[in-house]
Amino acid sequence: MKHDMRMLRRSFLGGVAATAATSLLRPLALHAQTGMAPQRLLLIHRPCGSASLTNGRWFPTGGPTGWSPTSVLSSFTDGKLAALQNQMVVLKGLSNARSMDWIGDQHGGGFLGMLTPPPKDSGSGSWPQQPNGNRNDPNSKTITPTDQSIDQFLLNAVPALRASCPFPSVQLTASTESASTDGNMHALRVTSYKKGAAGGAPVPLWPDASPLNAFNNYFSQGMLNLTPEQVARASAQQKSVLDFAAGGLTSLQSQVPKSELPKVQAHLDAIRELERSIMSSAGGACTPPTFGGAMPINPSPLKVSQPSPAGGFMDVGALDGQTYPMWLQHKDIIKTLFQCDLTRVVSFTFGYGNSGIHFKNGVLSDPALVGKYKDANGQEIQDPNGHHDCSHNIGNGAGDALYIIEKYYCDRTAELLALLAATPDIAGGSLLDNTLVVFWSEISDGNAHGIFDLPVLLFGGKFLNLKGGSYLQLGNADEHARFKPDGHYGKGPAPYTTDFWVTTARAFGADLPAWGDPMWNTGPIAGIYG
Repeated sequence: MKHDMRMLRRSFLGGVAATAATSLLRPLALHAQTGMAPQRLLLIHRPCGSASLTNGRWFPTGGPTGWSPTSVLSSFTDGKLAALQNQMVVLKGLSNARSMDWIGDQHGGGFLGMLTPPPKDSGSGSWPQQPNGNRNDPNSKTITPTDQSIDQFLLNAVPALRASCPFPSVQLTASTESASTDGNMHALRVTSYKKGAAGGAPVPLWPDASPLNAFNNYFSQGMLNLTPEQVARASAQQKSVLDFAAGGLTSLQSQVPKSELPKVQAHLDAIRELERSIMSSAGGACTPPTFGGAMPINPSPLKVSQPSPAGGFMDVGALDGQTYPMWLQHKDIIKTLFQCDLTRVVSFTFGYGNSGIHFKNGVLSDPALVGKYKDANGQEIQDPNGHHDCSHNIGNGAGDALYIIEKYYCDRTAELLALLAATPDIAGGSLLDNTLVVFWSEISDGNAHGIFDLPVLLFGGKFLNLKGGSYLQLGNADEHARFKPDGHYGKGPAPYTTDFWVTTARAFGADLPAWGDPMWNTGPIAGIYG
């Protein structure tokens, strides 16, 4: 009899969760049915590499365990923002699966080499995947992937990452430059590609910079089955979109077993709090940011890819002040997407490969950040150039500026990870426990467009037995001594990003013998997962 009652309860919850207006109960229903915690993947990208690789500010000191973090990595360990050393893995010696001799934009090549199956070296000197007319352009932005990106492969290969979520995957960014499809420079801006139709070219999944778009898409129209008119009405009346949910959530709560009401209420409170935060930051109404009335981020694309008179690419300085506020909202959006089990795969990028985001008189002018970011000499950022220009040491004090910028990105990521670690998951543990987080950049040293010693950190992944607390020096140390993050060579030393993804896919239980051409596959990497 008890067994029958459990089955009836599970069927009831499953039926409730099947309706759009009650999809807040998805985590509860799925756990009741399967008894399994969700499994998730979160990819976080920051642009333009790391100057800290060449001045000793990135890699820890000490052995494989019990290591001491550098000033940059202390964002994740010192407890000011996060205390996650036992939940993180530092990788040293990982090479991007591309050749530095391939002609084509090196940042774009870094994106593709990190995330998509790399092609065979054709020996022509040009990036193997690009139109013939651009094959001699050393900065060609038209290089393309050979196939879907690793997040989409895992999404299709690992049932626990799908779980019939309303949104199979989500792509977000805190940079309006990254969201602009102007010029179709997806190699520099896109971190996720799905398979093309009928064997066609992979389709870029452009990230969304607008927290309002994300909120309406995932929490209003998508999760609660609201029409655009209802969303607009809720905004105009300054009410919660939950008040407009079809069928009435009050009625729903009266049907849920009393023992489950606290869990249901926790999810409702999470949505209300997120909505309240976004409405508050937008001046009392959930409306798109206006950037001081100069250029709204939605829906018009930004003209960021037009050549400037100097031959470079236009920076969008007027938009820099929105980068930090957008991040704050996207941080909560990512947490709530996972908490409410609306998706289990998220790709986020702080900025595109040629990021023009300004930190002096830009990001760090935000009242919440003024005076908080200084270099090793106690000086605030001096370089007024955009991030990409700084990475090529253009302007005064670029090296110190890069340290400050890198610390900013590590701090922001640590904030999100701490939030995930502090949020209980439906089946016990935290959201971070049940999420593998990969924090990466497309190149190592920004000035050289390096491919060796990529700055890659891993977090969470308890369900994969990620060996948290590890500092892993990969590959053959004697061979690696010939390579430097700021050096130039063709193919870097093993292991490659391909080897990392094969190792990770197998930890997820996916059958992935190799990722891309065999020349980039040297075998699984030991020591990452238990």
